[in-house]
Amino acid sequence: MTQHSPIIRVIARYAVPLSIVVAIRIFFQGHDEPGGGFIAGTLLAAAGAMYMLAFGVRRVSRFPWWRVAVVGLLVSVTTGTVPFLLGKPFMDNVILHLGTVHLPTATFFDLGVMMIVLGTLMTIFLELDLERR
Repeated sequence: MTQHSPIIRVIARYAVPLSIVVAIRIFFQGHDEPGGGFIAGTLLAAAGAMYMLAFGVRRVSRFPWWRVAVVGLLVSVTTGTVPFLLGKPFMDNVILHLGTVHLPTATFFDLGVMMIVLGTLMTIFLELDLERR
């Protein structure tokens, strides 16, 4: 598919940023309501797939997405291991007070999950494109 539909391009110009904003919103509501890292990562990957369909794979394929998944795994494992090494239960949740912002450490775990999902799905999408060639 060397030519991309102008209709898909116009829709993607609005849908991709909107998907990113919704993913960020769902990521931050994950501690109080349904949502969090997995759903946000899936939405971000859907935005990436939409971008690839509209504008091609070339730009997206330059980035090593598997590294995002590896860093996400390290973030998630570290979030659980640090409390354990400090003598607390594994995956113990602590709320960090940074001025007026209250940040649960579970946010970092969700961030890692989001990165794992995003990196894995984007890698799969790119590999499927390579297989098509």
